[in-house]
Amino acid sequence: MKKLIMACGVAAVLLGASSCGNSSSSNANKGFGDSLSVAMGEAQGCRLASEYLTLPEDQKANLKKEDILRGLKQVIMTDTTQQGYLTGLSFGLQLVGQLFRYEEAGVPIDRAKLYEAYAKAFSADTVNQDALREAQTQFQVLAEQAQQKMMEFYQQKEEEARQAKENSPEAKENTAAGEAYLKDQMAKDPAIKVLPSGLAYKVIKEGTGEAVGQNGSAKVKYTGKLIDGKVFDSNSDGVVMNPKRVVPGFGEGLAMMKNGSQYVLYIPGNLAYGVDGNQQAGIAPNAMLVFEVETSDITPAN
Repeated sequence: MKKLIMACGVAAVLLGASSCGNSSSSNANKGFGDSLSVAMGEAQGCRLASEYLTLPEDQKANLKKEDILRGLKQVIMTDTTQQGYLTGLSFGLQLVGQLFRYEEAGVPIDRAKLYEAYAKAFSADTVNQDALREAQTQFQVLAEQAQQKMMEFYQQKEEEARQAKENSPEAKENTAAGEAYLKDQMAKDPAIKVLPSGLAYKVIKEGTGEAVGQNGSAKVKYTGKLIDGKVFDSNSDGVVMNPKRVVPGFGEGLAMMKNGSQYVLYIPGNLAYGVDGNQQAGIAPNAMLVFEVETSDITPAN
């Protein structure tokens, strides 16, 4: 109840201000208010339109502009003296966001029953604390079950999206191109070896001492190329790297290297940036990467 009173108080402060003031000051400010109204509407409308244009088409289909404007108008045209109604509207908007997430995940919500239970509980003259605790406990148990269903739903959606990317023509083409490239390189150079993971490497210089290991680190100089020879990244000064903080294929190769080692790593797309690629670096989905790597200043794993 205290939270409701506080919410009503905030609503009174925010909304009541528009109905205060004497008529002379209101008339004097009408021109300014009109200018502010138009400027606010244009600025906010343009901002929302800019964000709306970035939405995928399937989302736009469910978020029609006329529906958005209808909801907006319903709120801003409401009489600001109806503070209780506006407070209820605010609570409802918060609640409906949770309902949407449940329903999207396949958890059906009977909104009429929800409202009936809400209204009955809220309209009571007194609140039994034992009954309150029991209701909260029951809701917590059910909410945790719903949360689990939601997690399973979103995990399935992510897996479906990943598979869709994996099966895209571009990803398949790049995978095949990488395999063909590696096969050609191995035919030319028998020194190239392939690990069970699919990572291929060639030792230019073995180095000395203890290997970096999965939990170690080393100062690394490198040049990263695509299979067409295009350099997408390089560092000739050296940067400290840990095998667990780079793409899996690079990390697996780095973990094998010793102080002063020089390797060439042939990293398949699934051990590099995968089906997402790295658009900023110009790396396509499932693109194979070729790294020339040199290590020094090794701190082996403990």
